[in-house]
Amino acid sequence: MLAPLVLPFQITVASFAVLWCVGALTLRTPKRIAWLSVAAVFLLIPSCVGVMAVVDLQRYGRFDYARASDIPNDGYIELPVNATDITLYRNGAGHWAKFTIDIASLRSWIDERRSLRPDLNRHHDDENWLTKTTDPQRPVMHELNQQIFGDRFPETGWTYDPSMLQLQVSRSDRGGGYTVWHVPSTGDTFISAGYW
Repeated sequence: MLAPLVLPFQITVASFAVLWCVGALTLRTPKRIAWLSVAAVFLLIPSCVGVMAVVDLQRYGRFDYARASDIPNDGYIELPVNATDITLYRNGAGHWAKFTIDIASLRSWIDERRSLRPDLNRHHDDENWLTKTTDPQRPVMHELNQQIFGDRFPETGWTYDPSMLQLQVSRSDRGGGYTVWHVPSTGDTFISAGYW
């Protein structure tokens, strides 16, 4: 969970080390070097916050890609290689994505992802891939699924479709992984991922 802080911390410490070395070479008196060291200690956290604000503008937010191969590989984003028309929202704790893919390719990709951690994904079966129909006797379930979908994708404008297949892939015993919603008739697929 501290991964988003690592890069800003590294940038700040490296910058401070360079500035301290330059300052120590130019100031040359122990008293001035001591003041420079104290200033560096007190400015470390505010500087990290400033650097993090600038870095986060580049790495978080909404991104659009034509193909999965266009997405920069950072080790966190996992999407099928056949995915197209990708809209990706990234934040420090995970990402949300909407893309288009056929059901056979999606199924193959999910089976591959689940096979990476069979100990966490052993209770999934072929019933998950059956097209669901809305039961008119259970409108509460439809409303609940719609609310869950809306909670998983806040501020995206994406809407729930009652024919969606909902699948789960576990990637960490700490709860990391993702939930996939797929509309078989259109190929629209949505992923809500939490980092592990």
